[in-house]
This record gives sequence, structure tokens and C-alpha cells, in this order.
Amino acid sequence: MSIENFTISIQGDSEGYVTFECPYCNSEFKLQAGEYQNDDGPFEEMFCPYCGLAKEKNEFLSSDVIEQAQAIAYNYMVEELNKTFKKMQRSFNRSKGLIKIKMDYKPLKKVATKELKDKDTTETGFKCSCCGRRVKVLYCAGAAKVFCPYCGVDI
Repeated sequence: MSIENFTISIQGDSEGYVTFECPYCNSEFKLQAGEYQNDDGPFEEMFCPYCGLAKEKNEFLSSDVIEQAQAIAYNYMVEELNKTFKKMQRSFNRSKGLIKIKMDYKPLKKVATKELKDKDTTETGFKCSCCGRRVKVLYCAGAAKVFCPYCGVDI
């Protein structure tokens, strides 16, 4: 069995920010795509800007990204199964002596995938004084702290 890699593209908002979601409090926040993908300063875990709890960075992917990944994986599986059943059908439908076996199959259908695009929203942008990276959060009445998603300090 081989490993397949797929790429999911997300078009950020007008400032290049992409939405993420906390696995603990389910709050959404935005990170600048260039800073998130920066290979010069790699990071393994991320902090929620709202609750401050940390987890592996892949756990912060938004539900839209997870749905897209599941649809892509499902479509790949459907394609592979359809190829296999088509080969099997050709093999079965060949006449061999007195016994004839006929096989029919109905190809499985793929699910629709959508273009992922973040919209401009009303979040407030913050820049961390410790690591210099940026985050956008819904900063409303009652919000006392904003944590840096990269280093966890209180911004």
C-alpha cells in the first residue's frame, strides 16, 4: 500500500488570514497564512487565543478544512474502487469454455468538493510583542485576554 498526499488550498481573506478553530472551546480565530506556513520558524503546537490551551497545530484546523479533506479522501477511495471493479468486470466477462460468468457493477459516485475561501469579517488584529506574529480574534466586551497562538504569551 502506498501513501498518497493531497493538497488543500484555502484562499485567505483580503489580508491573507485563514480561519482556525480551537478543539477545546470551539472558538474561531484567524492567522496570517504566510506566518503559519513559514518554514523558518516551524512549530508543532498551537495555543488558542481565547482559552490559552495548547494542542498539536493540526487539531486547530477548521471544520471546513476537515470536511474538504474527508471529501478528497472519499473521492480517492471511490476512484480506486471503481478502477478495481472495472478490472474485475473485464476479467469475469471473458468467455472461458462452457462456463460463462457475467459481472456488472454500478460505479460509485464521488461527492462534491468546494473551493475554500475565507471572507472578510470583523475580527480585531493583534501582533505578539514576543514572537512578532499576528492573530485576528473577535475581541468583544468581556474578553480579558488574548493569547498568542504561536508562543502562548498574553498579548
